[in-house]
Amino acid sequence: MRVAVTATIWGQTPFLRAAEEAQEAGYAGIEGVGDLAGNAPMARRVLADAGLEVTAGRFLANWFSDRYRDVELDQLRRAAEFFADVGAAFLITSSRPVPERMATAGHVTGARADGLLDYQWAHLADALGQAAFIARRDFDLPLLFRNQLGSYVETSEELDQLMSLTDPHALGLAPDIGYLAYAGIDPVDFLRANVQRVRYVTLKDLDADLHEQNVRGGGSLQQFWDDGGFVELGYGDVDVDGAVALLREREFQGWLAVGHDRPGRDPAASVQIAREYLVGLGLELEPGQA
Repeated sequence: MRVAVTATIWGQTPFLRAAEEAQEAGYAGIEGVGDLAGNAPMARRVLADAGLEVTAGRFLANWFSDRYRDVELDQLRRAAEFFADVGAAFLITSSRPVPERMATAGHVTGARADGLLDYQWAHLADALGQAAFIARRDFDLPLLFRNQLGSYVETSEELDQLMSLTDPHALGLAPDIGYLAYAGIDPVDFLRANVQRVRYVTLKDLDADLHEQNVRGGGSLQQFWDDGGFVELGYGDVDVDGAVALLREREFQGWLAVGHDRPGRDPAASVQIAREYLVGLGLELEPGQA
């Protein structure tokens, strides 16, 4: 397993600095290129200077509405073309968050009354099939699906529905284990059940007590973010150790990517903390040279 870090940890920080700090912390790859999205020559130069690989690019769409399909597929082509140009290994997609689900993310872990209708699921599955075909055929990029809080593919039942309707050979999985935990899904159980379809894993941690308080008080995902509910690896309650151990046992050969929604400290310190934690789990990360 190789370990990367997500560029979104750095927020609005220039990608040049993010790449340098990721390299200094010993990461082999980085997901996304921050403010250099759309500037392939500069992104390639920064990546080469830092000795980093782009693990994946990201593209969100609603996918479930036939009305917007042509626009979404056109935008997907543009994203895939760019990330193929900078050497990404994957393109990761998700269902786009919507306000009404952001307000109640994690509140319902079973069947939800505000989910997609059958015909919308059919549109979603068909659109994702087309997207996976385009990304692979035209840009040689495997398309992966990541669970997204506040979207219509968040809960265990919704993820099961997605998997039942899509071809596992065409659409792989890139689960975010912190988001799984927030949605009431045991990350280790999810990985164990779906390891054959998993190609990429985001490692993320959260404060379970704060999550429980937030849900009990009717708080939104935004409130959880603002309260600092996502924490550095090893500081929360997600079974990151168990997830890594399972992937090692199953001889997982894909990327692990350290993620953190809105770190409460300097991003460079945050990714260093994650590095020390992962080294403690036996993963190989070596500090780079500035």
